[in-house]
Amino acid sequence: MKLMMKFELSETDSPGLENYLKAKGVLKADEKIRRLAKAGEGNMNLTLRAELDEKSIIVKQANPFVQKYPSIAAPVERAEMEHAFFKKAKSIAELADRLPLPIFHDPANHVQVMEDLGSQGDYSKYYSKEVELPLSVIHELVQFLKLLHSSTKNGEEVSNLKMRELNHTHVFDFPFNPESGFNLDDIQEGLQTLANKLILNNPELRKIAADLGKTYLSAKGPSLLHGDFFPGSWLDSADGVKIIDPEFCFTGPVEFELGVFQAHLYFCGMSIDEIHSSLKPYGDFDQNLSDQFAGIEILRRLYGVAQLPLSRTISEKENLSLTALNLLNL
Repeated sequence: MKLMMKFELSETDSPGLENYLKAKGVLKADEKIRRLAKAGEGNMNLTLRAELDEKSIIVKQANPFVQKYPSIAAPVERAEMEHAFFKKAKSIAELADRLPLPIFHDPANHVQVMEDLGSQGDYSKYYSKEVELPLSVIHELVQFLKLLHSSTKNGEEVSNLKMRELNHTHVFDFPFNPESGFNLDDIQEGLQTLANKLILNNPELRKIAADLGKTYLSAKGPSLLHGDFFPGSWLDSADGVKIIDPEFCFTGPVEFELGVFQAHLYFCGMSIDEIHSSLKPYGDFDQNLSDQFAGIEILRRLYGVAQLPLSRTISEKENLSLTALNLLNL
């Protein structure tokens, strides 16, 4: 019996992708891929923009590793989790306009095809101290989270445990583990010394991180979370901010989502008081727990593998770290 070959997406194989999409009914017989290129700098998946004669589409494939860090294994089922999130969120009318339109999903090959929202890029540019994140965008993001969380409260459970286990390691364990073997000076000279001073020799911090990690890993509700709500998942488009890459989605505590959101607003230059004020339209949540998750997110982005495009001196990173520790009541 002849085994079917697994389709492998490649930036250098336009004919192969064209034949695959025609076989799946995504492209018509007379449609051609005129250009194929990477669609941004995605961390988790291989994401390509296929330009046709009259439109373009986005094609994503989940490989069994993190695209940006091939040495890190990652569950391929994340493509199916992302597709399920889009399917659920698209059924909520007010959320649909903030998400790309799913076109095709192939679970056997962990491939997704979706509408192309444009090449303006994501909101990572607002990490720069010279560019201010508009209040109108913050308002849109808060309203998105409010609607997502409220509309899915006490709904169907989404576990996504394999992705949470991967995330748990890199959020709550690795950055605080003095035995990790990760040389932070390879990222920035002096960062290892700063980590030794504030992070790696702080057993109380490691205990708090472990406790918050248990909360994250054992969560079963109440609401559906995007799971990785940061500027790299906010796409700038002609129709305003769009939300992409929900492969870390799960049903859990809203404070985790809001904490991650807070941390990245802080990286974008907002003060803690400004951030707390901007979240008031969201409604009720445990601000202390959200602050703690924010503290962990700040520290893991400074001292973990998943680095951000931050231009900060060691002194500035020390101040960021001290703010994070304060959020953790340390």
